[in-house]
Amino acid sequence: MSHVLHTRRRRPRDHAIHCAPSKCSASRPQYPWSPHNVPLRAPERRAGFCSETEARVSEATRLDALCLPSVDIIDIVDSLCSLWSLWSLWSLYTLYTLYTLYTLYTLYTLYTLYTLYSVHTFFHRIPRVHRPAAMLHEILLSLSGHPSALFDARQNSSHVTSNPIALLSPPETELVSSLGHLSRLHRRTRAHVARIAAAHPSTTCRAVATAITSHHLVQFQRQVLDVEARILNQDASTVGAYNIVPLAAIVADFSAWTKLMAWLWDMSVFMAPEASPKSSQKPSSGAALIDKLRSEAQTGYPDIESAALHLGTVAETSWLRQMSTWLLYGRLPSFGASDFSITKDPEDELSFILNHSLLPKFVTRPTASSLLFIGKSLNQIRSLPASSKTLMGPSSSTSELELLPVHVSQLSTVTAPISSAKLSEAVANIRLSLSRNLLQHLLPLERIVEVLTVLHQFFLLGRGEFAMALIAEADDRIHSRHRTPLQTKSGQGFQGVLLKDAEINNTLAKSWSILSSLGGEDDHTDDILDLAMDVVHLSVQSSSTQRPGTPGRAKESSTALPTISDVVFNDLLLSVPTSLDMDIRSPLDLFMTKADLDVYSSVNAYLLTVRRAHLHLAQLWKHSSIRREYPPPPGYAHSNSAHGRSVLKRRRQRIHSRGREMRKVWATCAAAIFFLAESEAYFHGEVVQESFKHFLHWVTGPLEQRDTPDQANDSASSTSSDNFHSNQHFRQEKQQHDPEALSLAHRHFLGSISYSLLLTDLPYTKTIREFFTHVDELVAYITRLQMVWQHLDLEEDDGVEDFMTNYKQEEKDVTKELDRARRRLDSDMKSLVARLRDIDGERVGSKPSSNLLGIRDEGEYEPLRVGGVDRLLMKLSWGGEDEGEENEDLI
Repeated sequence: MSHVLHTRRRRPRDHAIHCAPSKCSASRPQYPWSPHNVPLRAPERRAGFCSETEARVSEATRLDALCLPSVDIIDIVDSLCSLWSLWSLWSLYTLYTLYTLYTLYTLYTLYTLYTLYSVHTFFHRIPRVHRPAAMLHEILLSLSGHPSALFDARQNSSHVTSNPIALLSPPETELVSSLGHLSRLHRRTRAHVARIAAAHPSTTCRAVATAITSHHLVQFQRQVLDVEARILNQDASTVGAYNIVPLAAIVADFSAWTKLMAWLWDMSVFMAPEASPKSSQKPSSGAALIDKLRSEAQTGYPDIESAALHLGTVAETSWLRQMSTWLLYGRLPSFGASDFSITKDPEDELSFILNHSLLPKFVTRPTASSLLFIGKSLNQIRSLPASSKTLMGPSSSTSELELLPVHVSQLSTVTAPISSAKLSEAVANIRLSLSRNLLQHLLPLERIVEVLTVLHQFFLLGRGEFAMALIAEADDRIHSRHRTPLQTKSGQGFQGVLLKDAEINNTLAKSWSILSSLGGEDDHTDDILDLAMDVVHLSVQSSSTQRPGTPGRAKESSTALPTISDVVFNDLLLSVPTSLDMDIRSPLDLFMTKADLDVYSSVNAYLLTVRRAHLHLAQLWKHSSIRREYPPPPGYAHSNSAHGRSVLKRRRQRIHSRGREMRKVWATCAAAIFFLAESEAYFHGEVVQESFKHFLHWVTGPLEQRDTPDQANDSASSTSSDNFHSNQHFRQEKQQHDPEALSLAHRHFLGSISYSLLLTDLPYTKTIREFFTHVDELVAYITRLQMVWQHLDLEEDDGVEDFMTNYKQEEKDVTKELDRARRRLDSDMKSLVARLRDIDGERVGSKPSSNLLGIRDEGEYEPLRVGGVDRLLMKLSWGGEDEGEENEDLI
């Protein structure tokens, strides 16, 4: 800047003054801004300017003369001033830049704060006035069961309002989502239980669904109304400062309902699954629902426990009301019959079937049997004609309607939750009251004894003549069919040989005729025979039906029938599966069922087969021509001649050789007859006869005197005392067992004899079945061998020769097969004896039918414990065959 000023002051050339440089100045560097390089201006014409110029020149001269360094300091000062100017300019620029950045940052911060404040004001300041009327109202309406756009997002929509929850903050989203889940559970549960209450086949499930709607969901709606009332009243427990209603407070009010509502939804789905094409689950039964609620009550959550107990009480009360129709009136429920445990038998209109799977677990098997018995008895009493009721006698003037108040009072003691002991006690009291006031007149003791006698004499072969006549008629029928030329169509094959139903019935009819011709001096025996002729018949068992005796397989040990082996014996009598059967007419079915008769049929077929094998072997001794020399040798006159002696010698040799061949056969037959005879004596004498006597004595014996339910109720119900005046006289007489107790004792009796007859032992029944088959083979071969020998004797002695048959070759074949049959029979007898020894060892210390009998009450029937198998083994000790025999193929 100084340089510029100096250049501006230069004078013109013609007025310039040239000064000679001094020595000092010559040696130092010359700067452009040095004062030595600055030309001096020419003096002005005015006097003032000339004196100033001269003064400067004289000063410069004086300084040069002194050589002082004043010019260098000035340069440094000028340099420093220049640097200071530059630094000042840079500082000002830097400060301006920083100020600009600070201003921009401040503006951005203010803008951000303003934006956040605007959003906060929009979502928090403004809803402070509108939330109780808009958002909270929407939440409460949704919780009440109405659809809401707040929780139900619209599908396939990209609009910002399609999912309003997404506009909320994460904490608010979590709170609102929990309320939305509870709202959806409420709506789904309400809709599902409404469908169940309208269309479910079970009345118990309908009652539970109605209870969920009318009790638990109503309580939930009351909770919603209570929260709404607190908000409107600005209750301090819900509404805060500035009328703010926190979402957390609303969520806390409904937090206890989340788990309970989910449990109610699970229960509704258990009763009836949601309708979906992939769902194959069937609706639940009332019994399964009761068991489910009882198990759900065993939990640690108090709210779920109380809800399960309440719904269980409703379900059990509904089930008890449905069962009371059957218990008090003997009628099946008009609605919900598919879910009821008792249904009609499709084969018999008067019979009923008990389905244990439709009974709750607190109903025991004896109680279920009593339930079936009571309703069936009332149904039969109601279906009896008026003439039959009048024949019951004056002592039976009490009707089922007069007993109804007593039965209702007994049933009223059972309350929900139902106790198994109380239910069993009430059902037992009703059963005893019904049996001792009505059923003993409907089914008197004399008729029961009569039916049991028929079963013993003809099914258990207590009357031996019946078995002999039936076996003889069956053999004659089969022999006549084989002797008669077959007149069958082509293609029928072996079916033409089998007996038809008419021929089988004719066989039994002839047996009845033989028994009638024998006559008897006892009138009671004749009555039994007449009754048997009326109700007993032979029936053909088709291949599709089950073997007799198999229906006796039940689960409960105290009421189950014996588990008889699968080996059948009913196809040996008439070569077709036939069994002896009896018609069960009302009211006999009160203590006897079709399953009991199936067991009787199995026992009858087994005993009849043993008697048949014994008779067939014993009849072999009637064949004189094969057992001894028949016909006798010729007289003295014929034997004196040479031809006569040769004939006698040939006959003796022939008889001797045949006798040696048949010796082993007769020994085997004698051993088999001995085995069958001793087995029959044990089965009939010690098992069947003694067991039946013991059972009949229990049936006809007096009961112990004890307080009955009628006696306890007579003093309590004074209004119905006049209706039971006839019972006092009856209590002084001998009381008989009620039909259900008879039925249970009868099944124990069948289990005992089946166990003692070894019908429950599968290896033994298989072996003895093969034994019976081999007996028939042996008898058939012996009979055929007799016919062959007769033709050979005619050919040798009389010259009668049959060119159509080679009897000599047939004799060899039959003799060989006879020896094999004999060996098989010997092997069977050894196997039977060995199995009897194993059974004797297995049953040491065990009771008969111990698997069928549980803990018995006082006065209950206990089967007779007959002698063990060791009594039979003691009689079957005979010498074995020679062990040195050849071990040939026995097949």
